[in-house]
Amino acid sequence: MTPDTRVVRQAGFSWQCPFSRKELAAALDAMRQPCGLDAVPLELTLTDDASISRINREFLGCRGPTNILSFPPRSGGGPAAASLVLSLDTLERECLLYGQGVAEHTVRLLAHGMAHVGGYDHGPAMELVQEAAFAAGKRAVGREAG
Repeated sequence: MTPDTRVVRQAGFSWQCPFSRKELAAALDAMRQPCGLDAVPLELTLTDDASISRINREFLGCRGPTNILSFPPRSGGGPAAASLVLSLDTLERECLLYGQGVAEHTVRLLAHGMAHVGGYDHGPAMELVQEAAFAAGKRAVGREAG
């Protein structure tokens, strides 16, 4: 049985994502196996640059917005769910910068975040896991994502 996957959208900005919440949850569920997260509950929060900047500063000590933040589940009394926070503002900007379609870049960022939640740091091992997760996510959304 797949653990709970929640997709939430913070209020206060327009929906800019090419996928429904159901499609995003399906993509994340498909990415679980390549990232070693079969038994981990997940929560994806879709937000804007202002909110992700605040989270980035508060939890990582970094200034400014970023595309996706990943928080693995905590043991010993912390939240049991892994958490991803995706800035739709940054997603849109990066699509223009990198010349990628919004659907493709969305799935790529989710795969990147899921690989981090799975314990991978940037490097060749993470790239392999990220590509496997990306392929699984593309299949799960059932339409062209890059």
